[in-house]
Amino acid sequence: MKAYLGCDIGKTRTENQDSIRAESFPDGVLAFVCDGMGGMQNGSAASKIAIASAEERFRSEYYAGMPAEDICELLRSCAADANQKVYRAAVHSSIPSRMGTTLVGAFVREDVCCIVNVGDSRAYLIGSEGAAKQLTTDHTVAELLYQKGVITADKRATHERRNELMRAIGVTFRVLSDTHTFPLKENEQILLCSDGFYGMVDDEKIAEIVRQTAPE
Repeated sequence: MKAYLGCDIGKTRTENQDSIRAESFPDGVLAFVCDGMGGMQNGSAASKIAIASAEERFRSEYYAGMPAEDICELLRSCAADANQKVYRAAVHSSIPSRMGTTLVGAFVREDVCCIVNVGDSRAYLIGSEGAAKQLTTDHTVAELLYQKGVITADKRATHERRNELMRAIGVTFRVLSDTHTFPLKENEQILLCSDGFYGMVDDEKIAEIVRQTAPE
């Protein structure tokens, strides 16, 4: 089991507010992606605080062989800890703007994957046949409108409120995170990414890139 990390500022921003991290454990791999928001300095700080807090909490409580349902609860606690740390940093910040970040994390074993997410950073399952399946639900206004039947599925990617988050780490005192457990088969892969990637590359292209490119 291996994890590979990659991050790029792109062609329009002057600062990269994404934070990424992965750590190997005796029986699996932990990975997080956080995409900061709230002004350049605050967004960057929020993603760094959140990812460090989430990893520290997981590392302090995980043990080899932990049941999947307990891993999900631990990942939920990681998100809660990250939220508290970022929220407190925002309250005491001298920069008068919001501070927040998305968070998506996964703990992956040979046969199972446990995922947590808050916001619109995503987890994908890249199947052995090459298709990309989105495992997380975006916490955006556009997604909510789709769930209510107001807009169609193909309108979500271009809707004017597609980047308006319903949930984020650090914006409120408490945050609700989603957790999921998925079985894994041989040759399947998990991809975590921010909207800076999937906003430019559709699911079919993501699957094509993964099929044709070595992970490293």
